[in-house]
Amino acid sequence: MKSIRPALALAVLCVMSSCATSNPFVRMAPDYTEIPESSLRAAAAEIEAAVAAGDREPVLSQHEGVVLDTPEVVQAIRGRGARAELVHDLLSKGYAYEQSAGLIAIKRSGEYKSATTSLERDRNALIVQSENENRWSLYEGVLKASNWTPRSLSAVQHIFAQERIPHLPQGAIFEREGE
Repeated sequence: MKSIRPALALAVLCVMSSCATSNPFVRMAPDYTEIPESSLRAAAAEIEAAVAAGDREPVLSQHEGVVLDTPEVVQAIRGRGARAELVHDLLSKGYAYEQSAGLIAIKRSGEYKSATTSLERDRNALIVQSENENRWSLYEGVLKASNWTPRSLSAVQHIFAQERIPHLPQGAIFEREGE
């Protein structure tokens, strides 16, 4: 039994060290070389304005080199529009913040815990999870439909995050690159 523990520890160490060299969650600097940046910025600005307005059925313009008219992208925009007021409320109360990677996160603090009930925190977590799922569907859907390489994903995320900033409620917290 004692000889199994060192072998298990060695196996865990090997797995952990291999993950450190090829971690898929390590964020790379945005690569704009393979995307039509200005077209994507215009599309992202249009989408984020529609979402902020709570528009569940936005009529989107055509943007050269950017494909938006897929079922996944349209459904992600609808879902985000439907939940816009709830996300706005979380951000304006300071319970959540915008991350530089284009996602939203709960601001875990003692203040948040004392200001909310367990049921409210569960509800807020579900709002954040649903919002992030729709954002991922949007980012990956645009990437795939537009036929861009996977290394362009960080640029898509970055552009949408930047275009969301003007629509954030007064006093909302957003993470800057490198924070």
